[in-house]
Amino acid sequence: MRFVKLGLISIVALSIVIFLLSLLIPSQVRISRAINITAPKDSIIHQLSDLRQWQQWNEFTGSPEITNPRYSNNAFTSDNLQVQLVLVKTDTITTLWRQQGGREIASGFTLHQAGNTAVVQWYFDFRLKWYPWEKFASIIFDKQLGPSMEQSLAALKKTLEKTP
Repeated sequence: MRFVKLGLISIVALSIVIFLLSLLIPSQVRISRAINITAPKDSIIHQLSDLRQWQQWNEFTGSPEITNPRYSNNAFTSDNLQVQLVLVKTDTITTLWRQQGGREIASGFTLHQAGNTAVVQWYFDFRLKWYPWEKFASIIFDKQLGPSMEQSLAALKKTLEKTP
């Protein structure tokens, strides 16, 4: 009986410590990548704001895991992902991504012109719940999304810089 009591107290104490440690992790996480593109700002905005063009460069919407993809000017839908174009300004594009489980992720692009080169920054903003497992899982978001974002931006650069 003594070992059972000690075991239960240890489990409760460990759970409290894990929960308290998870409170140190922020509830909003931004994953971001940027690239320099030598192309007119208008052509970059056009490429980013027309979701039909995304299949040429975006790895998230053109990956083999995406089933039944359907593109339109301002939306991309498939069986497991939806992307909605929310806002297009001269230097900002905002999108909303909905995963199959219902989770919504804000995303967007910002452009900063420097001479004839534009810096294109792509970001994902995650709002996390208080659950410790969700907060600890957010630590690897950068490793999961970063490489695909970098490859997509490199493909975007290649597409835009070869277009006159």
